[in-house]
Amino acid sequence: MAMREYRKKSRRLEGYARGSHWHPLGKALKPPATLRPWLLESGSLTQRLQRHFGKIDVRVLQQALGQPYNDEGEGRFPLAVVRAVVLSASDQRPLVVAHSVLPAVPRGPLSVMFKQLGKQALGTLLFTRRGFVRRQREWAFLDTRHPLYRMTKLQQERGAPNRLWARRAVFSLSRYPGQTVQVTEVFCIP
Repeated sequence: MAMREYRKKSRRLEGYARGSHWHPLGKALKPPATLRPWLLESGSLTQRLQRHFGKIDVRVLQQALGQPYNDEGEGRFPLAVVRAVVLSASDQRPLVVAHSVLPAVPRGPLSVMFKQLGKQALGTLLFTRRGFVRRQREWAFLDTRHPLYRMTKLQQERGAPNRLWARRAVFSLSRYPGQTVQVTEVFCIP
């Protein structure tokens, strides 16, 4: 089952943070050839990781009410449920650090689903339940000034490169378009 996708630019992603410049997916940037297929994956990244690396472990770093980073909505959503997880291979090597932001208002069915995720990857929910729509996809490389770069670097045993590639998208339920979750994935894949 393919996810519906709208190409119209979402105001949900507007914002600016030092150390990131987001561009529409597939435009402006030239990622390494080995990483490009991962960044352009249109299906579930979790499922692709499972096909390539086997069993994937999900470690929740944080899930609490908090403030999104500056480039996650330009302060229009001062309070949100923020979830950070590390997707690792069975040898505990981090592959992706995911950062999800669900605005605290409005509440709806997505709030309940989000709360019940536990150690389950959010992608599992987004790509297996009917009715989810992806509104926009972007990519960027993050440098040492971006908080997600620093969070990802902490998860890696050996030093991270000076820049890490990331992609993000906004998802909503088609019946509740006002409630959205922004998912950013930072890649540690060599």
